[in-house]
Amino acid sequence: MNKFSPHLWILALALFTLVGCSTLKLESTWKDRDITLDGKGGEWLGAKYYFEDSAISVGLINDEQYLYVSMMTENPMIRAQIMRQGLTIWLDPDGGKNKTFGIKFPLGKRGEEQEGERMDPPAMMDEMIREEIMQKLQESMTELEILGRDEKVLAKMDIEDTKGIEVKMRNVGGTFVYELKVPLVSREEYPFTIGANPGDTIGVGFLSPKMQMKRPNKMRGMGGMPPGGSGGMPPGGGMRGYGMKPMMPQDLKIWAKVQLASGSTPTLTFF
Repeated sequence: MNKFSPHLWILALALFTLVGCSTLKLESTWKDRDITLDGKGGEWLGAKYYFEDSAISVGLINDEQYLYVSMMTENPMIRAQIMRQGLTIWLDPDGGKNKTFGIKFPLGKRGEEQEGERMDPPAMMDEMIREEIMQKLQESMTELEILGRDEKVLAKMDIEDTKGIEVKMRNVGGTFVYELKVPLVSREEYPFTIGANPGDTIGVGFLSPKMQMKRPNKMRGMGGMPPGGSGGMPPGGGMRGYGMKPMMPQDLKIWAKVQLASGSTPTLTFF
């Protein structure tokens, strides 16, 4: 697949359609390898489910003490959404969609910051501009939040100071890699845990609100010519001023029932 193909923008819409109408039932893989959260994603071979039509994969591995979660995508729009809007991983020990324990990272941009920096569609289509924006955002994000019931912030801390929880994200060769490690069972030294045991079924949610986009300026990039003029744009065709149809931003919302491994290595399934 061409990582920089414009078709990735269309695939993003396919993702949101898929996760909006399907129920995921996944099985975690027993930890039979060393896992280093380095944002490279090499340890997840054979332990992730891949949405072929949407260029996104979710990986799940556990042992007696920890759950390891990964999310990877080659879709630049999803990466931009996560960077700007933030990403919350919800972990429900009862196997449902209860938002009682969540880890938000990255935190995204605050409302007032986004108001002055809404994404410009032409800039997002330019690979070099997009990568520069995303790199600056990523470098500035060093804190995470622990969320409780009603999305109340229970704690906010530097990602280097978390106890038991580890998180890493990185862009490698056009692939965005997000990795998370969370304690399963309660321990005195870990104030925040899922509260589940190997073999249990838990709920896992990936949530990120939709991006706010700038309204396209129909005069921009056309040498001052209005749509349908000698600038080469056919009347009424595509995005006004850009020659392509805009894709409406959507919420990223994936929920799955996850069967934790209990000592064996089950196969990941989808129903």
